[in-house]
Amino acid sequence: MLCVAVPAPASAQPRIKHAECIAACTDGQPRGGSLLLVSGSDLGDVYAAIFPGGRDGVRDLRGRAGQASTSTVRVRVPWEATSGRFVLGTRGGLVSQGRPIQIAPVPVVSRWRCVSQCAPGRKVRGGSLLTVKGVRLQSIRSAVLQGGRGRADDLRARVGSQRFGSFRLRVPAKAVTGNFVGREQRRQSPSRRLVIEASPAAPAPAPAPGSGVFPVRGPHSFGGAGARFGAGRPGHIHQGQDVTAACGTPLVAVAAGTVRAARFQSAAGNYVVIDGASPDQDYAYMHLQSPTPLKVGQPVAAGAPVGAVGDTGRAQGCHLHFELWSAPGWYVGGRPFDPLPQLQAWDAAS
Repeated sequence: MLCVAVPAPASAQPRIKHAECIAACTDGQPRGGSLLLVSGSDLGDVYAAIFPGGRDGVRDLRGRAGQASTSTVRVRVPWEATSGRFVLGTRGGLVSQGRPIQIAPVPVVSRWRCVSQCAPGRKVRGGSLLTVKGVRLQSIRSAVLQGGRGRADDLRARVGSQRFGSFRLRVPAKAVTGNFVGREQRRQSPSRRLVIEASPAAPAPAPAPGSGVFPVRGPHSFGGAGARFGAGRPGHIHQGQDVTAACGTPLVAVAAGTVRAARFQSAAGNYVVIDGASPDQDYAYMHLQSPTPLKVGQPVAAGAPVGAVGDTGRAQGCHLHFELWSAPGWYVGGRPFDPLPQLQAWDAAS
């Protein structure tokens, strides 16, 4: 019997019929970073899309493609893409005909680089000067670093040397990790995550045994290395000390002062911050079981109830996350420092 090898059929050229923006859109229109659902035929072997980029669309930018079927494929628009024609490419080297695409005329930030006053490894910290890259950046007037606690810690950053593809940004000295946007007169860029390296912590005042009250009024422990001040967290460091205790264990004010903040936040959960009178430092209690009964501006005596141990917010198990901040205070110019020595002194004197 004669056996003849039959070659596998070659892939067909992909064809684009329609492209719809389904995520990260601007008024339903794609922009850099958007997700497209592209429909057509013979799309099962598509692995990439090529878009125009730069001021005049003179550079080819590859967009990631995935979840391909015969009739649809999802494509991520490159950050620096501009209006023009895009094509789909297959693993077999076939390319579709170009399809016109209109990219929303909003400023888009794609990346940045620290150029001076950087942390080791060219990482960003307060005071760093950045070169920010993207498209349509020539009209950026300012940048806003949004921090992580609502609008209370938003900071406006100075910008300069604005061009179509870049501008310079000076990171405010008090900036913390969070999102930032570039702002024109009427529009702003999509937010991007900016990781700020923590500045060296302020030296902890020497604890005075007996001068304060231990905050947790029940059995407790200080946990392991992950509970310590300075332990690594995604995008930042741990700014306090965790004290593990059963949910519902009463919490009290460690010293006399005035309530600076009392609210809920997605990461901190129910929390309260007390501005201490003497010494001049702030005390923050996070992951409270329920909202504190204290009100902002209310004077508090040492030992007064502030709430109970809980696990609200981004917490793994019941514990108090306790922070100490140097003057002038919590997110108003102060710096967090290691509270463990002071907690241990209060604990020993209780």
